[in-house]
Amino acid sequence: MPIINIKLAKPEFSKEQKEELIADITELLHTKYNKPKQNIVIMLESIEPYDIAFGGESVEKLRSKGNK
Repeated sequence: MPIINIKLAKPEFSKEQKEELIADITELLHTKYNKPKQNIVIMLESIEPYDIAFGGESVEKLRSKGNK
């Protein structure tokens, strides 16, 4: 049983975008790897921009620099 955990940086995807992402990944695992759809588990997790960093700076800080 594949268990897929996807972490998304906020701002969050819309509900419709999340549903589409789940459907797309499920279809990929089903068609390419022959996994039964009912056995595929997908979990989406939203992460705050201040909890993710690149090069020692949070995404929140990097985004604020880009808006100046």
